[in-house]
Amino acid sequence: MYKIVRREAFSDTTFLWEVEAPDVAASAQPGHFVMLRLREGGERIPLTVADYDRKAGTITMVVQTLGKTTREMMTDFAQGDSFVDFVGPLGLPQHIQKYGHVVLVGGGLGVAPVYPQLRSFKEAGNRTTGVIGFRNKDLVFWEDKFKKYCDDLVVCTDDGSYGKPGFVTAALKEILEKDKPDLVVAIGPLPMMNACVETTRPFGVKTMVSLNAIMVDGTGMCGSCRVTVGGKVAFACVEGPDFDGHKVDFKELLSRQKRFKSQEQRASEDYAHVCNLEKQLFEENKKNYRKIKDLLPKQTHMPERDALERSRNFKEVNLGYGLEDALQEAERCIQCAKPTCVSGCPVQIDIPGFIKHVAIRDFDGALEVIKQANAFPSVCGRVCPQESQCEAQCVIGKKVESVGIGRLERFVGDNATPKPVAPPRFAKKLGKVAICGSGPAGLSAAADLVKYGADVTIYEALHVVGGVLQYGIPPFRLPRDIIAREVKQLVDQGVKIETNKVIGKTFTVPQLISEKGYDAVFLGVGAGAPAFMNIPGESASQVYSANEFLTRVNLMGGNVFPFKDTPVTLGKSVAVVGAGNTAMDCLRVAKRLGAPTVRCVYRRTEAEAPARIEELRHAKEEGIEFFFLHAPVEIYADADGNVTGMKVEEMVLGEPDEKGRRKPVPTGKFKDLDCDTVIVALGTKANPIVTQSTPGIALNKWGNIAADDGQLDSTQSTNLPGVFAGGDIVTGGATVILAMGAGRRAAKSIATYLSSGKKWPLTKEDVAAFKPMAPLPETARFAGASAAAGALETPGATCPKCHRPVEGDEAYVCCAGSTLQWRCDDCGKVSEGFAFPYGMCPACGGKLAALERGKVEDAAAQDAIRVAFEIELGGMAFYSRAAKETPDAGLKALFGKFAAMEQEHMATLSRRYHADMPAPSADFKVERAAIYAGIANRPEDPANLFRIAIAFEERAVKFFTERAEKTVPGSAERQLYKELAAEEREHVDLLTTEFERWKLGKPGLL
Repeated sequence: MYKIVRREAFSDTTFLWEVEAPDVAASAQPGHFVMLRLREGGERIPLTVADYDRKAGTITMVVQTLGKTTREMMTDFAQGDSFVDFVGPLGLPQHIQKYGHVVLVGGGLGVAPVYPQLRSFKEAGNRTTGVIGFRNKDLVFWEDKFKKYCDDLVVCTDDGSYGKPGFVTAALKEILEKDKPDLVVAIGPLPMMNACVETTRPFGVKTMVSLNAIMVDGTGMCGSCRVTVGGKVAFACVEGPDFDGHKVDFKELLSRQKRFKSQEQRASEDYAHVCNLEKQLFEENKKNYRKIKDLLPKQTHMPERDALERSRNFKEVNLGYGLEDALQEAERCIQCAKPTCVSGCPVQIDIPGFIKHVAIRDFDGALEVIKQANAFPSVCGRVCPQESQCEAQCVIGKKVESVGIGRLERFVGDNATPKPVAPPRFAKKLGKVAICGSGPAGLSAAADLVKYGADVTIYEALHVVGGVLQYGIPPFRLPRDIIAREVKQLVDQGVKIETNKVIGKTFTVPQLISEKGYDAVFLGVGAGAPAFMNIPGESASQVYSANEFLTRVNLMGGNVFPFKDTPVTLGKSVAVVGAGNTAMDCLRVAKRLGAPTVRCVYRRTEAEAPARIEELRHAKEEGIEFFFLHAPVEIYADADGNVTGMKVEEMVLGEPDEKGRRKPVPTGKFKDLDCDTVIVALGTKANPIVTQSTPGIALNKWGNIAADDGQLDSTQSTNLPGVFAGGDIVTGGATVILAMGAGRRAAKSIATYLSSGKKWPLTKEDVAAFKPMAPLPETARFAGASAAAGALETPGATCPKCHRPVEGDEAYVCCAGSTLQWRCDDCGKVSEGFAFPYGMCPACGGKLAALERGKVEDAAAQDAIRVAFEIELGGMAFYSRAAKETPDAGLKALFGKFAAMEQEHMATLSRRYHADMPAPSADFKVERAAIYAGIANRPEDPANLFRIAIAFEERAVKFFTERAEKTVPGSAERQLYKELAAEEREHVDLLTTEFERWKLGKPGLL
């Protein structure tokens, strides 16, 4: 990334960037150009170097807003911001030598790149005349800079509002007639340079022009910058950009410049459209900003893999929105005043909020909005039944198709760049929570609990994380890399996961609370016991439950047997009983495993089928046969127990059942279906392993855990104190998003329970009143438990980076890329970072202890911090003033670095002790510092500044040391004064070393 260290606006359309790029600045010369790219997906644009500062390591460019990228540079990037690519210096430098009289002509933005050439020609001993032209007075810039190096300067304005009226060519012609130059350099728009060339041609004066405007790649790779010079093809980026203008075929060039005019116009219109949207949606917060009659009536189609192709492999079927698809669909959301879609979302995503970020192409912002409520957008965007939840509540759905909310959520999850995550740190831990089950409910609960400040461990019975996401949903609906990516985000935030731990067998719930020391337990173990039909023949060898069949394929790789060890056997004809999403998965997996005939047998009509409409459509497209209104009554088997067929009874629909669905009624008409494999996909029952091993836990009549569940304000509490439950183990088989909603509610209830001192029973009012702890600043730190001073002495396994203890072979996240703090037991110096591999102080060699620091609140310690800031401010002001006043260039740079060092130390104090950093004084006097230091002020002697600085720092060491001796042993202020004395002592040593090297004429260590 490259940082903009200075930004200056010359007009509404013209601005300057000074960019920190030491490598480029070290090699830049007059005539060079650079290539710049703002962001991933942005275009590379050429910009001529307007100035360079080798000492500061910066490149200056002056830019005019002509197209989309330059407008973005002007409006979206401020001083201090960074951009991705900065390549250069490119091209050949202008050939600078003593010609005699050189005229340099700059038109508009061409004035900026003329400047370094003007300066160099002048420094080479030439007489220089400058001609700079602008459309009007308001656009004039750098007139004073040009005067410094011009023997004569003519400023022209097209409208005559300043200087000489008219174009630069008129002024150039006058000079040619009165004081014929030896060389002309013209830089500006192609038509302006062409006009200058034609003006000088009759006078026979060599005229150099710069063709950087025709660059595309800038490195000689693409050939787009080809130009005919003297009848031969040249490449401006490697043989230019400066050429003899009399030899350049400008007619050809001007024609080539029109190549992308229509595309650039489209980009400009698109940029203006996005800007207008941003103003409406964010600045004006406009609601109902579009009329429904103006919307596209149908959802934007999501591309899919060809049905024949996909039925033969396990690649993802839905390919997701592309950029244009997502933008088109986002603009179907009218941003209604009362967004009912949110109430249809079980986890309460701010749906209009994330969609309006998509509309203005702020995908990262959209992701942040989603993740406030849902940690797994790429998962939910694929498997949630949005059409019956959020999309069913969409306001526009009454007149046109609802907004494709799920498709947009998936697009954002797949394409946005998530912020780097790290374990949040809190002043105190909320408590220790065990999550039983790593399915949607458990993962969602863990994601929220770790943000609340809990120490969270997930226990998973299988060898992989994800529960039903892994074993129940095929990869053609939910690719495994998506699950892994979402789970990694949790681990990065500090959630610990232990697989192959069966709750109820490896540990019971009572053991988790008593022996393992957990403060609360969440049961999200799912409802993993299959349901069967209880018909004759159901025990035949080729009758699978959906759970077994899908687990063999999705989890154990049965589809690639024998390359993996788990077999799955299918015959030539497969019958799947049921019509929910799980049944569709079984049907489509069977088809992909090569079964020629795959049938769905369901006792109701298609209209009553629980499966998503999209899943039914996909199954039909892939060649699945459907037998609606048929109920199995017997499975036929041969003498060896092999399935040979199925007897089914035709059904009709009668009155609605207790769930409101019309009940299937037998007709007494039967038929036989040929099949050699039957898969029963009729839902699941509660697995009793957990409930049987948890004495006293209340169950409902179906054997599910009885918990406060079913409303958006449910607490998910069971009857056992500190035990919460949610997901399928409570509701029976349901959707991923409903389980996630239960997990989020449980997390908030658990946080309420722990923060209230384990109040029980927990009420909805308690949860509604819960206020989460705020994390400490700079959360990107160590993920383990807090370590007190002396933690390095803890026996057992330790992290190889930070030396903090880890428990056995547990999985843990270390502090790579973050900041650790250590305090020396001997000298008191506090150090930060990973520079001390053996726990030795870099200052005195004493023993380091890992430091976990809280907020300093007592008055004496706060006074110590105040004094520390005053001394550091004095030091920074002294160095800043010394840097301005010293005549020695080397000292000027060195004292500037010392000032930055002091500012960094103040920032460290501010961060370490959570205190606001005061502003420095601008009227500091060096002579005042000399008085404090007890040294005569001799500004004519550069070495004297060093002596004052060293005495100044020594005085601070003495002050803090004496203060420490007057404090109470063991107090916060004593420790603080010791630390500050150690810091200032380090400054004394550094200054002394720099002084000695300076006296010897050697470069300083800084």
